[in-house]
Amino acid sequence: MTKTRKRITGTAQIKSLEDANAALAEIGRLTLQIEAIDGKATEKIGKIKEDAAIKGKEARERIQDIETALSLYADYNKAELFQDRKSIPLTYGQIGFRMSTKVSIKRTTLELLKKLFPGKGLRVKEEVDKEQLKDWPDEDLAQVDAAKVPQDTFFYEVNRDEVNKDLLKAG
Repeated sequence: MTKTRKRITGTAQIKSLEDANAALAEIGRLTLQIEAIDGKATEKIGKIKEDAAIKGKEARERIQDIETALSLYADYNKAELFQDRKSIPLTYGQIGFRMSTKVSIKRTTLELLKKLFPGKGLRVKEEVDKEQLKDWPDEDLAQVDAAKVPQDTFFYEVNRDEVNKDLLKAG
């Protein structure tokens, strides 16, 4: 049985378990409807992107050809055109050279950085792991200005199999 579990907030007009069951059935039907709509949208978006790629292919290829020609022209005439400047302003833009530095790495670079220069040369995104903190003792949490806050939160689960059976009967 496929179930979707959700916490909710808000107001509802449920007055009995029968109303609650009917509400769950409606949520299930609406969820299936949304998924069908989203699926069609995703399919249409995919087709639109594919169509745009086909329609724009010639222009993209032409841009690439022109960029190559500009680069070859600038490289060939670099000594003459750029002897005392880095760029040349033109009516429709500019051409030029920029000094840049590229770092080349090998497969072993990451492990060697960790071993030889701990904590350096690496990007690490730090964030609090609240799931791990749930298991900490309250005293330890207090030391780091954190606390467990128990909540009795409502949830619901939609029995999608039953909703699908009802939809098949109705259809």
